[in-house]
Amino acid sequence: MWNSAQGTAAACLLIVVLLLPSGATVAAETSMPGKNDVRVLIDISGSMRQNDPENLRRPALRMLAGLLQPGTRAGVWTFARWSNNLVAVAEVGPAWKKRVLALSKQISSPGQFTNIEEVLDKASVDWDGDPSSHARHLILLTDGMVDISKQADESTQSRARILDRLLPRLQADRVKVHTIALSQRADHDLMQRLAAETGGWYQQVEQADELQRVFLRMFEKVGSPDTVPLEDNRFVVDGSVNEATVLLFSKPGSEPAVLQSPSGETYTDSDLPAGIAWFRDKGYDMITIASPQKGEWALQADVDPDNRVMIVTDLKLQTSEVPSHIAAGEQARIEANLSNRGKLVTRQAFLRLIEVRADASVDGIPRQLDLNDRGEEGDEKAADGRYAARFSESAARPEMELLVAVDSPTFMREKRFRLAVHQPLEAALAETPEGPVLSAAIQAAVMQPGASLSAWQEDLAGQRLPLQLTEVEAGRWTAPLKDLVSATYVQVTGVSRLGNPIDSTTGPLMMPGVQAPQPVTEEPAVTEPAIAAEPAPLTEPVESALAAQDEQGDWLIPAIIFAGVNLVLLILAGLWFFVFRKRAGNADELALEQLIEAQEAAPGEGDGARLEEAA
Repeated sequence: MWNSAQGTAAACLLIVVLLLPSGATVAAETSMPGKNDVRVLIDISGSMRQNDPENLRRPALRMLAGLLQPGTRAGVWTFARWSNNLVAVAEVGPAWKKRVLALSKQISSPGQFTNIEEVLDKASVDWDGDPSSHARHLILLTDGMVDISKQADESTQSRARILDRLLPRLQADRVKVHTIALSQRADHDLMQRLAAETGGWYQQVEQADELQRVFLRMFEKVGSPDTVPLEDNRFVVDGSVNEATVLLFSKPGSEPAVLQSPSGETYTDSDLPAGIAWFRDKGYDMITIASPQKGEWALQADVDPDNRVMIVTDLKLQTSEVPSHIAAGEQARIEANLSNRGKLVTRQAFLRLIEVRADASVDGIPRQLDLNDRGEEGDEKAADGRYAARFSESAARPEMELLVAVDSPTFMREKRFRLAVHQPLEAALAETPEGPVLSAAIQAAVMQPGASLSAWQEDLAGQRLPLQLTEVEAGRWTAPLKDLVSATYVQVTGVSRLGNPIDSTTGPLMMPGVQAPQPVTEEPAVTEPAIAAEPAPLTEPVESALAAQDEQGDWLIPAIIFAGVNLVLLILAGLWFFVFRKRAGNADELALEQLIEAQEAAPGEGDGARLEEAA
């Protein structure tokens, strides 16, 4: 926690550091990803009349266009039987956004068929080889399956060409395909493969009113914007922020939002000064503030976890590329740094006053990662301004959020990433007309081509019975089972897309409703209960022994009593010692607490010395 003295000293130092010439505060250029080229492909086939009856694709597209940052290149296609380049690819700016606003009104559902092959091809035809300046992204929204003709064979062939020709080309050109499936009847397998095998993101949408939030997630995937925390509808703007964009989601019937500046002025969408643009659309408000006033801003609006404050700033939080897919148990690495005007910040006097952290969240439960600049746990060099951590997740997860943040007394930055955790291998047993079979598939989202697969059954004696695997299509195998009661295992060995060796075994697998019999163990022999014999008469030696035992008992009982008394005394002594030490410890703790309070109440000579040393 930052106390007031620390905050004052830190604020002074941050101002001094940021006002120094860039060469004094920064080091080598960063090597983080640069600009983006984003192509949005929107289905306008007739089935959209049922799945998007209110044409919510329009406000979702307008929201995405409004969020895209300067320096981005972008274009929009619509498709049904044919493809149409609705908004030409160009640099994102006021003119391009104005065209999207006007042309989005043409989006409806007049078309026949769903020609996914053609729109993927046309939207990416000018991409060739490795990208030089702009990372490449396709965002594909559809509610159907590949459907180009009334002849089923033609659609089947088109789908095959997507996987056999287009997908390898997109991979070679390093294009990330992000897919949105807006119905249950969409070709989810195709959408998942396109996203997974290009490093993109797949999202199924149950209802069209979720589109805006899904488009926000897609924007965060392709844009990786700098944001500041929005807590209880309040956010803080620092002096390095050139522009802030506030995105607010609203519930039906909500009161209009109100924005309050740090100096107390309030604004609505109908009462705006120069420098604030307010765009209201179905389900959300977008407020853009040019040269925002420093300090705490407040909102009167619905509190929503998807509300965001995105900024344009010279002081940026930059990260390494975060993969969209990792294997369960695989370690991934994240690196983060601050840059000022494009250069890495390395000045230790500045970095000592900030906290760079990362949290991995599953089902809303965060787990803090050891993001550090100590030269350990994934960090390559200590005190170089680059913070790194390794992270992993042991079980498969459809979605995991990674939050990277910088906290300080005077500014904050955040970036959010979403990734999926997969098992490297998926396997199942099923009954078919040819008999029981094993089906296995390598998860191409996390495994590089060339992985090897083996399968076997294991009998009760522990003996392995190898199974003969047959590849029925790329990445998918089947094998007939030798029997129903032996457990089945499948092993995949290869290299992950992150370059890590993978050796994963799935099993034991059993046929549905079949349980392997437990190994037979020999039951203990049942014997007749023994009949007690009549006691034999006491012989003279036995009588002598018993008499000696009686004499021994005369002194044994007092000895036991004496030992018991001593034991009680020892226990009481131990209790007295524990209580005494506890009280002494409490006294020590109290003295330490008083010492800390006295130190905090003393004049802050140390803070001044540290500040003078840092400057």
